[in-house]
Amino acid sequence: MPNYRRSYVDDAVYFFTVVTYHRRPLFHAAAARRHLREAIAAVRAETPWTMLAMVLLPDHVHMLWRLPENDMDYSRRLGKIKKAFTKAFLQAGGAAASVTHGESVKRYRGIWQPRFWEHTIRDARDHKMHLDYIHANPVKHGLVTRVQDWAWSSFHRYVKLGEYELDWAGHVELPSAVEYFYTE
Repeated sequence: MPNYRRSYVDDAVYFFTVVTYHRRPLFHAAAARRHLREAIAAVRAETPWTMLAMVLLPDHVHMLWRLPENDMDYSRRLGKIKKAFTKAFLQAGGAAASVTHGESVKRYRGIWQPRFWEHTIRDARDHKMHLDYIHANPVKHGLVTRVQDWAWSSFHRYVKLGEYELDWAGHVELPSAVEYFYTE
């Protein structure tokens, strides 16, 4: 197993990608989106941070966070979010995917992939690049043809702040993924 070392930098901005187990499209359901929103809110109330940007897709979420000074523990926060979501999702009747015996020994539940992807933002250019990536992601995955058409994103907040034009990234012709998003 690789010896991956996470980057913990004080007063930094971090980009995260968290993916569902085997990329199951759990977040096509309003209840799952609500459970995730509630899990994030509960963890933020306990251990605050600033959510700079976010996009929720059917099978993964991208987030840009700024943690408080002298607090770099994003791993614990993400773990608590995943745990709170899993508990609420399963209690509400959501189904866990089958996991291998080895995964069950490690207490995997078949809801989230283990671990997550993290990147420490280096400078203003890197920040802008990741902000754009977050907001363009639904188009990249073929879920919509215009960024403005994706509801589960911080894009519209940035439009209100004057950071983006409503028609930012134009109109991109991609195959429709409506069937993917609304079916399991």
